Amino acid sequence: RATYRSPDLSTRPLGRPFVWSFRCTHNNKKHPASTNTMPALTSEEILVVAKAVQASRADSGDCPKCLVGLVEQWGGTVPPPRPKTGGTVPPPKPKATPPAHSEPTVPTDETDPEVVPPETDAPVAMGPDVAPELSEAEEDQLSELKQKANQELSSGNFANAVELFTKILLKAPSPLVYAKRAETFVKQKKNTAAIRDCDAAIAMNPDSAKAFKTRGVAHRFLGNWEAAAMDLAKGLSIDFDTDTCAVQKVVNERYQAIRAGKLKKDAMRRDAEKQERERRVADAARQRDAAAAGPGMGGMGGMGGMGGMGGMGGMGGMGGMGDMGGMPGSGAPNIPPEMLSKIMSDPSLMAAMTNPKVMAALQECMTNPAAFAKYSDDPEIMGLVTKLGGLMGGIGGAGGNPFDRGQGPSASGFEDVTDDVQSASVEDVD
Repeated sequence: RATYRSPDLSTRPLGRPFVWSFRCTHNNKKHPASTNTMPALTSEEILVVAKAVQASRADSGDCPKCLVGLVEQWGGTVPPPRPKTGGTVPPPKPKATPPAHSEPTVPTDETDPEVVPPETDAPVAMGPDVAPELSEAEEDQLSELKQKANQELSSGNFANAVELFTKILLKAPSPLVYAKRAETFVKQKKNTAAIRDCDAAIAMNPDSAKAFKTRGVAHRFLGNWEAAAMDLAKGLSIDFDTDTCAVQKVVNERYQAIRAGKLKKDAMRRDAEKQERERRVADAARQRDAAAAGPGMGGMGGMGGMGGMGGMGGMGGMGGMGDMGGMPGSGAPNIPPEMLSKIMSDPSLMAAMTNPKVMAALQECMTNPAAFAKYSDDPEIMGLVTKLGGLMGGIGGAGGNPFDRGQGPSASGFEDVTDDVQSASVEDVD
């Protein structure tokens, strides 16, 4: 619903949506009431109006005057247009990214004004470990001292109360008197002395509820929240009272908050250590992969990264190559490891074996050993053949195999040793 202000300054509600009934003035002449009904708009016209409204939201300077007048007539205000910056739009401000691991907020003792530092006073005298035998008169004196000490404590004369409790403890130590003097020390903010007296009382009586509760309060004022929570819980389980329960509530809230903060911090530390371990494992894996790949020459199967030998068939068809059987990665898996290492350690040999011309010649000679004669005058090919023959220990073949240049085994494949043995037959040589 919208309102308009009539000429008589009275505010009246407008009619139903899209039907406006008003009385207007023109040239100081009143006209009868009229009703203007919203014309039917097509979807294209509604889209145009929506775009105009969207542009007006970005900058009121782009808002059509008719919309400005409508807003003002309905009692609204139009914000001033944005200043022009020469057509340049300032870049959006980058959003502040929160830190990856924000440290949890752990409550500290500084936020608790009741936590005080330990006192530096000299320790007060403690009673003997074994109580001496007392006469009846001494027991009467102790009863009077206890009464006076309790009166001083109730009156707030804590120094006098401590002095009287000390006299009692020197003559007849007891858990209750120790707990009473500890309570007095707590009143004086001497929490360390109070804890000492409570320890003595608990040593004499492990079920001393007053000693546990007083020690818990002393720990509370020292900021030892965990120890305070344990002592207060123990004391209240033996003897419940509302005053100590109120202290326990404060201690438990602080202790739980600190414990939750520490647990969260420990969890974040474990997560960080886990991520660091995973990163180191990934780095080690990458280094192993890089070392396995080596600085070799590509993808030659068994030759440690040397480029493959293409369509090179096995070298078993060569006359005297015997057991070589072919190169790794090219259908020849039988190269001895020591020979492979020698090939890999020779840069010139490796470079020659990656030359397409040399590889084509070697393949031709392996398929047709007689083709060696064709390349007998090519120093590059014959140098490679000579080196390969030397690496194979002079194993040659038949029919003038150029691997040994005529100095290898004979055509029969057996060495000519008959010259050294007179009148020896072939059977004897065998």
